[in-house]
Amino acid sequence: MAPRRSPDSSSTDSQLSEPKTSLTTKDDSTFDFFRLPRELRDQIYFDSLAYKRKYPDQSGARVRGRRVADPNFLLISKQFKSEYLERAEQHTALIIVDRPEYHGDNITLPSEIAYARHLEVHIAIACDAPDHVGNQCRVTKEVRMHHRWLSNLCTKMRHLQSVQVDMVIDPHQYINECEAKLMEMQYKLSNVLELSSLRLFYCDYAGRDFGWNFGKSRKLAWEWDAEDRSLHRVASSSVKGEICEADGKGGEENDSA
Repeated sequence: MAPRRSPDSSSTDSQLSEPKTSLTTKDDSTFDFFRLPRELRDQIYFDSLAYKRKYPDQSGARVRGRRVADPNFLLISKQFKSEYLERAEQHTALIIVDRPEYHGDNITLPSEIAYARHLEVHIAIACDAPDHVGNQCRVTKEVRMHHRWLSNLCTKMRHLQSVQVDMVIDPHQYINECEAKLMEMQYKLSNVLELSSLRLFYCDYAGRDFGWNFGKSRKLAWEWDAEDRSLHRVASSSVKGEICEADGKGGEENDSA
């Protein structure tokens, strides 16, 4: 005699045989960032870089970063971090801005920007000698000072690919003597590792209590030629202030930067 079946046993067997779709179905509502074309992802990475990042001043010199990676984005995933840093490495620049109170102390490379491949340096050849009889011109001393700390910093930047050096000098009555000294000493700056640009600007800062202003408009006077590795005089042209310590749009320097 066959065993009796419970009235609802057939429905129980049916439920056991049905697939549990709620546990196996993929949630298509989740956005997959990495399905985007790489070109679009790269643009998103670029737009996510901080245009300007401030770091503590060092011995009076201003330390800034341009197009710096956001540390929070490095925690999203391994693939995101890899692609994001790859993009950042192409654009991130360390910027050092000379100030009147800076006297050539070595600059410490901020760890957050240690991957930077580009260095921009804004220095003053600050000759304020009342006359130029004998060896009173300060250009030689200034160039030697800048050469020491700049060479030290370049050595610390292990991924360095380009160095841009912009200099300003007051076009006072002894400017010819100052420029002659600079031409004699230019090799101290032109032999910097990975130098890509070296320029000298005229900027009238005589008599100002706050010293020079790299955010001010200035006149390009000399430019370095990579082929013969020498400075050459150029036709004077006005250049607006466009460094990171200004407002990012040129014009007057913002001391709160």
